[in-house]
Amino acid sequence: MSSRVNRRVTLRDIAEATNVSVMTVSNVVNGKSQFVSSATRQKVDAAIKKLKYVPSATSRKLRSSQEFSIGMIIMDEAPVFLADPFIGQLVAGLSNHLSTNNYSLTVQGVRPESFQRASLFSVAGTDALCAILCGPKAERRKNVDFMLGRHQPVVIFQDSLDIKASGIAIVNQDDEKGGYEITSHVISRGAKKLLFVRPLVQWPAIEKRLKGVKKAIARKKGVTLEILKCEESTFEKTQEALAEYLAVTKVPDAILGGTDAMAIAAMRYCQDQGYKVPEDIMVTGFNGFSASSYSTPSLTTIVSPAYEMGQLAGQLILDRLRTGRFSARKTLLPVSFKQGGSA
Repeated sequence: MSSRVNRRVTLRDIAEATNVSVMTVSNVVNGKSQFVSSATRQKVDAAIKKLKYVPSATSRKLRSSQEFSIGMIIMDEAPVFLADPFIGQLVAGLSNHLSTNNYSLTVQGVRPESFQRASLFSVAGTDALCAILCGPKAERRKNVDFMLGRHQPVVIFQDSLDIKASGIAIVNQDDEKGGYEITSHVISRGAKKLLFVRPLVQWPAIEKRLKGVKKAIARKKGVTLEILKCEESTFEKTQEALAEYLAVTKVPDAILGGTDAMAIAAMRYCQDQGYKVPEDIMVTGFNGFSASSYSTPSLTTIVSPAYEMGQLAGQLILDRLRTGRFSARKTLLPVSFKQGGSA
């Protein structure tokens, strides 16, 4: 042990301490668990911690011709895009899963018109790319083709594009089912006039939610739907749009928020105007993060598996980098209904 004082611990040191080969230690360090038994991996992991081994990033890259870094690009007009609970949860799940496998994550937000000029594509060295896209279908397809043209694995979140290329995987949550369930709920509570509040930007997930809303309405006679598009999904813009709407239209029986944030903004506005929720008007959200419990009353919503989506994407990327193919090309994670006091 004394011979290692004041010098960097190496793979050979770990191998000698555990009585295994240097290759076995390398496989454990580089996450190639399929080549190592569980008992051996645990023994090597224990030695790594005991000897305080720190992998050399430079040597690792040279040995594998990999950067051990994944790029995540988020198309959003808002400069505070990471404040969005869905994006925050998804990025956390992705980052944490990659980190446990010794990969880093570089995140960049870009405006739609600047997507292909993002510095992530021209500066940062990455082994794979993840993206959340918005806008018309043709524009999203063009941006996906651009990413595929970089000859790296690509994972897209929350998109309905039908792409045959083997270099891409798509991870979605069941937004359509969520829209159907939340709408069926307010209809069962007697709502006849519904208002769907959504951002002006074309987010594929919002379109899926709206599709589910319309499907539920189609099954019940006498139920009507109006759609209110807000310039942005912020608290202020949602309330501004709702104020303009209610100035010329009767109050709906239920407001279906495209997100929890929009639903809470709508609920607060209605309460400020003297309406009781849910007695005078029902309000529902979508995504079910912690903020939904802090509203008064608590928000009836659909719970999103955003963190799990990020974790899954991380594993899909690692599988693709290790085996040369995605273990799943399209994945749809379930959502769940959460009863609150607002509907």
